[in-house]
Amino acid sequence: MYFRKMNLFKIILSPLALLYCLTTSFRNSLFNWGVFKQYRSSIPVLSIGNLSMGGTGKTPHVAFILENTSNINTAVISRGYRRQSKNLIEGNKTLHTSNDLGDEPMELLEKFDGDDFKMIVESSRAKALKYLEQQESRTDLVVLDDGFQHQYAQRDLNVLLTEFNKPFYQDFILPLGTLRERRKGANRADIIIVTKCPENISQDDQKEIKTQIAAYSSAKVLFSRIKYKGFLDRADKNIKLEQNKTHLVVTGIANPNLIYKHLQDHNIKFESLKFADHHNFTSKELDQILKKAKNYKGLITTEKDWMRLREYPNITASTTPIFRLKIGVGFINEEQNNEFNTHLNSLIHNREN
Repeated sequence: MYFRKMNLFKIILSPLALLYCLTTSFRNSLFNWGVFKQYRSSIPVLSIGNLSMGGTGKTPHVAFILENTSNINTAVISRGYRRQSKNLIEGNKTLHTSNDLGDEPMELLEKFDGDDFKMIVESSRAKALKYLEQQESRTDLVVLDDGFQHQYAQRDLNVLLTEFNKPFYQDFILPLGTLRERRKGANRADIIIVTKCPENISQDDQKEIKTQIAAYSSAKVLFSRIKYKGFLDRADKNIKLEQNKTHLVVTGIANPNLIYKHLQDHNIKFESLKFADHHNFTSKELDQILKKAKNYKGLITTEKDWMRLREYPNITASTTPIFRLKIGVGFINEEQNNEFNTHLNSLIHNREN
């Protein structure tokens, strides 16, 4: 009975998926035909994004790129998903909050704030690029966060992310699946990174994934994995959690399952409260969370969620211990790491000359 209902559901949604596919394909064709013009910036541009709606690990990969370009002046352009402001903002961590910028831009600003970094929030990537070009301080590299579908801005390196457990070639277009456009859109990528890979991914698995991707794109395929970097408390101090105490895990991200596995692998006891990605908590929800948290050693959340949670008076006034899990990424071996950094260096060097 369950499968009959699912098949009926797919039949009902198929016309909508077809319409969505035709619309996005026609839009992409308008760029290919030159009807929609692309803005060419004087600054080298790297775009990082995905075909799916989310959950591929864009923000940690943007952070990885910034960490590997720390010797130059960089800028990130993001639309600032679910921010309450609409105008172009150059982020300032002493003036702005996640309500102004969005949680992911705020997280990046917290990590990389300094004279050599700019966080620009603007839905029009072309407008944001023009803004950066007009500034007195030079920008050597721009990273377009979640920029794969935003083709009004030309890019010098187009990076596509796809998740190991849900690769784009096994997914379907909205609303049947989570793809924003048809799988063939992957052919615009220069590099495809398969994210959230197991640490011991085999050569056979890598070969099979590359074969599947090759049906849609000739891009170079690399493999990355999540690196957990421990916990921070409210005072931004590194802390080790007690294994014999149970914690409450609160997340508002696309897929927290890998976090759960990490905690289990490290014998950290927990119960979980899962909310939708970028969830805006209500005061009532926070009161309920804090009330529940009194029965646990403390509350565990992500750096992204903390950008929003810390701005609520309920959280500020609470004495509940709150710990956030630091998350990074890295390639599965040094060879792939070096290969990606070679592309980064070539991008900057080629545009300078």
